[in-house]
Amino acid sequence: MTEQYQRVQPTPFDAPESTPAAASTAPEARPPWLLPAFGGLAVLALVVIFVLPAWVESRGTNVDPAAREAASGSTPAAASDRAPSPQEAALADGNAASPFADARAAKARAEAQDLLAELLDVQENLKERGAEEWAADAMTGIAEEALAGDELYRERAFDEAITRYQDALTAALALEQSLPQRFEAQITSAREAIETFDKDAAATALDLAEKLKPGAPETASLRKRFEVLPSVTEDYTAASDAEATGDLDSAVTRMESAATNDSAHERVASELNRLRAALTEQRFNTAMSEGYAALDEADFETAQGRFERAGKLYPGSSEAAAALQELSSARTAATLQRLQNRSNSLLADEDWNAAIKVFEEALAIDQSLRFAREGLLVARPRAQAEKELTAIVEKPERLVDDAILREAQNAVTRARSLDDRGPRLSAQIEAAQDVLAVASTPLPVTLRSDGLTEVTVYKVARLGLFNQEQLKLRPGQYTAVGSRRGYRDARVVFTVAPGNLSEVYVACTEAI
Repeated sequence: MTEQYQRVQPTPFDAPESTPAAASTAPEARPPWLLPAFGGLAVLALVVIFVLPAWVESRGTNVDPAAREAASGSTPAAASDRAPSPQEAALADGNAASPFADARAAKARAEAQDLLAELLDVQENLKERGAEEWAADAMTGIAEEALAGDELYRERAFDEAITRYQDALTAALALEQSLPQRFEAQITSAREAIETFDKDAAATALDLAEKLKPGAPETASLRKRFEVLPSVTEDYTAASDAEATGDLDSAVTRMESAATNDSAHERVASELNRLRAALTEQRFNTAMSEGYAALDEADFETAQGRFERAGKLYPGSSEAAAALQELSSARTAATLQRLQNRSNSLLADEDWNAAIKVFEEALAIDQSLRFAREGLLVARPRAQAEKELTAIVEKPERLVDDAILREAQNAVTRARSLDDRGPRLSAQIEAAQDVLAVASTPLPVTLRSDGLTEVTVYKVARLGLFNQEQLKLRPGQYTAVGSRRGYRDARVVFTVAPGNLSEVYVACTEAI
């Protein structure tokens, strides 16, 4: 018996001597709450003696029937050999009928029932997880402990029953806690069985895994692999047979089919990699042989295709690289003169952009070609000069901006510094110079207003209020803006050009 259930010992006390006066006045001095208190105690005693045992027994109806039947088969002699429980000792001392003893027994009984209820839940969960298959001895031991607890419970030895129930529960919980590890073990077994094409072993492991952890995604994934295992096995066998006859294409095809059906099959994946490597080597040798045959016949396109195919089959292959280098040398000897002649013709025609393309094509074959490198040094600056000079002539209105005008003047200077300009480039320089001469010469422009409008010419000046103003502006397009309090702004875009010297009127006339 635990310390909290030690027997309560009465404390001795000296009763006061009664006096005749006290005895004669006792009926009148009785407190008014005494009778209700005795009545409440009587009701509480009835509840403890009659109602509480019935309620506890009703909770006990959830106990495993098999356990109760097995426990009921125990003999009274077994109980007689056991030391009396604290509850039995209380009965022997004559205190079992007291409300305190009954309440204490009821508490112990409730604790035993709570443990048993939890044990039954865990037992049921273990049965559903197939524990009777993978832990038969442990489950038997748990049941025996529970039956022993039942016997003690019937004998009202609740503390001993609690101990047995707790031992059984501890063992059951240990099994329950091992479920994740056991599940992982079955998943591993199922995976290994699938890898070795052992359908029966895989089925057994998957069934047990489903019991251990119903609805687990790992099991579902392996179940899908298990369902296609027959077709995977068939493809694997066919691939092995094809390889044995030297038909690597068919072997790879069948092994790819197996891998498609089960992409997670490691053995299939490994064999597929090996077969693909063997097939790649075979195709590489064929491509190299065909490439050299084409090179001997000066069929450079075909030779390049075969050597490049070989290089793709084995990236970084020294054999393919050497073959391509040999091809490059042969092709260069055949095409270099043609490209050089073409570039010379284009330079003579001052077709700089076309010449650049030819030089770049030659350098794509051989980066060390001297004529192509030197040709680019000639063609590129002239192509750039042509582009800049053309922009000056075609878009003279942009020259109204001082920065653009300065850049245009610099472009003409750079173009004039080029040697061997040729007639075409010289004509372009002269045309650009003429445009710059016009763009650099300011022209008189008359602006008129109403004297009430603030006028500003963008990028030129803020003119303020005036009736007439004379400006000198370089040719180009300008914007004048007028503003006046209480009126909508006026905006006038005008162009300054030789022969176009009309007046510009800017005034705000639309009231807001």
